[in-house]
Amino acid sequence: MKLYVIRHGRTLWNEKGLMQGIEDIKLSLTGKKEAEDIREKLKDINFDICISSPLKRTLETANIVTNGKCKIITDELLIERNLGEFEGKKYNDYQKLNYWDYKLNNDLYGVEPVKAILKRTSSFLNKLKEKDFKTVLIVSHAATIRAINYNIIGYDSNTKFLEFKPVHGKVYEYEIWWRKIQIKNDKTWWKIFKANIIWRVKGWSWFKTGNRNII
Repeated sequence: MKLYVIRHGRTLWNEKGLMQGIEDIKLSLTGKKEAEDIREKLKDINFDICISSPLKRTLETANIVTNGKCKIITDELLIERNLGEFEGKKYNDYQKLNYWDYKLNNDLYGVEPVKAILKRTSSFLNKLKEKDFKTVLIVSHAATIRAINYNIIGYDSNTKFLEFKPVHGKVYEYEIWWRKIQIKNDKTWWKIFKANIIWRVKGWSWFKTGNRNII
């Protein structure tokens, strides 16, 4: 299965440097132009489905990018990280509290802890593997895309999650193979055993292939 993952276009809050979280903010004119640029980049890709966060900025982006060429559905599991009391505020105070530290797993001031966002994005991927899609467009948010990325490539308690910074206007490609695992009592579960990843960011590509491990 191929996944094309994009962050929504910019909003006025993005342009002002304000944290959004689950606040439902529309795209700015710049954000709409970013979505149009992605539409041009992906115009030759035939998507089986587009799955979007239900927030306005992602749905607007999804509609612009797909341009009516495929069905769009929403999934609450793709919503942005709840930033609690930091929504509508600048980034400085938030970053001091190490909300991406796996061992700390901070939930102060109503922020969704890192283990929770990793768990729900893992649940999203687990739902996806049951579908018979070959090519999927995913439209989501920075924190959610970061969590999806590490669920695909693997992480442990020492992972520096902030090394991956999803940006507006860029496409992140993943090609995933799942393996079905048989366990006791005839139960089965699935594990990603190989993933090819191409990150196209600022004119360069990063490629990785191989096995991955997750806590």
